[in-house]
Amino acid sequence: MNIKIATISTAAFLALSPVIHAQVDERLSVSATYAFESEFVFRGVQISGDTFTPSVEARYKADENMDLYFGLWTSLPVQKVYNNIKEHEYYAGVTFPVLDNLKVDLGGSYYQYRPYTDDSTVEGYVGLTWESVLSPAVYYYYDADMEESTVEISAGYTIPIDLKTGLILGGYAGYSEFAMDSKYIGLMADLSYSFTRYARATFGVRMAHLDPEEDLLDTDTRLWWGASFTAGF
Repeated sequence: MNIKIATISTAAFLALSPVIHAQVDERLSVSATYAFESEFVFRGVQISGDTFTPSVEARYKADENMDLYFGLWTSLPVQKVYNNIKEHEYYAGVTFPVLDNLKVDLGGSYYQYRPYTDDSTVEGYVGLTWESVLSPAVYYYYDADMEESTVEISAGYTIPIDLKTGLILGGYAGYSEFAMDSKYIGLMADLSYSFTRYARATFGVRMAHLDPEEDLLDTDTRLWWGASFTAGF
């Protein structure tokens, strides 16, 4: 199973407002996020109930046009739905421009599931992101171990309220073999508040709808809330 905070589904929209980084030098930056979701929904499928999702990410500006990044994201369920598996995702990638305001994001993830330490999967992905008002993006994911593909499109918009507060709006839609060849859509709205230049909190609501092509899964609509705190170090 591939459950990724960097999947645009929920977590990527938390980064639509300026990313909080503490610069170790001019080229290296690091950020850490501690987040909570009242439901953990992945590509329209509810995986668990209350879940903590801490993460850390580092970025390195290799040159004027190329950024390297790597990080760790975890899923720590408090309320299980199907199981009580804790997920650890180790990921790395590179972004670079191909046209004005158009960037390629190329990377991969290694997923480890505990306490079943023998269970793991590897997924690669490639995406195109357009730096504009609505931040549109399209991604293709392929899980080599489960032989499953996913295509997802997304967009988002941040409404400034004052110098410290903003409203982050986002939406996504996709098709995935992960859940019996399902189509899914999702929406989110987060209120973001910056305590300082290096510390920010968010709180908001999410919605996801799943439309599977096979009868093994039911059509489902989920509503839940989430919160996060991000700081640089």
